[in-house]
Amino acid sequence: MKIILENTQFDYDNGVKILKLKGGDSPFEALNDIWNDIVPMTFKEIAQLTNVEQRRIAINYMGIDKLVSQVKPKLLDRQVIDKTTTWITENGEVETLNFKDTYELYEVKREVLLGDKAFNALNEFYYVKFKDTSTDREYMIWVDIRNVCNTNEINMWRDDWVKKVTATQCIAWTIMTNVPMGNIEKIVRQGDCIMIKPKDKSISNVNNAQRHLTEEEYLSLLELES
Repeated sequence: MKIILENTQFDYDNGVKILKLKGGDSPFEALNDIWNDIVPMTFKEIAQLTNVEQRRIAINYMGIDKLVSQVKPKLLDRQVIDKTTTWITENGEVETLNFKDTYELYEVKREVLLGDKAFNALNEFYYVKFKDTSTDREYMIWVDIRNVCNTNEINMWRDDWVKKVTATQCIAWTIMTNVPMGNIEKIVRQGDCIMIKPKDKSISNVNNAQRHLTEEEYLSLLELES
């Protein structure tokens, strides 16, 4: 028997455990008799799902507050950035908004997520937490800390390397472009939609190669955000 959640198929056991994450009453009559006995899926179990879409749905059902309570993260860096952006009101008028954007970088021990079932050279995992500019909802993104270091030229052979990684570097790393470094005129962000305007359209990376943004590019070239 299979369960379909958000157009994604789960086996029965995992499906009901993910459904239970939302709490409340049984969503289906067929589950009424066993609903109170179902144990919600843990984050460790979610992390071991092999299907990326299944993991996304399960994490969404769990919610950030429950997730954080289970993974027991350690705050490594917190940055509050003053930003100015332009909004169009319902009346069609241009309005300037000044706001503070907060990014937080957290570390999670490997054993909390995977126990002894997987090897990771760093023994830790990392995620960055932030708020959506327009809705004020909180989100989190897992980041490849080694790649973040490479992008921002941080030497991981130094004992204090992790102290040099910032939450803003991690946010910038989540944005990719094929515009070469030094050729970006400005960056405009609307939710998950990132628009990057090059100075010279005739210049492009070799083989149209994608790269991650640096912290410096993100802070100096992001002009509008909503």
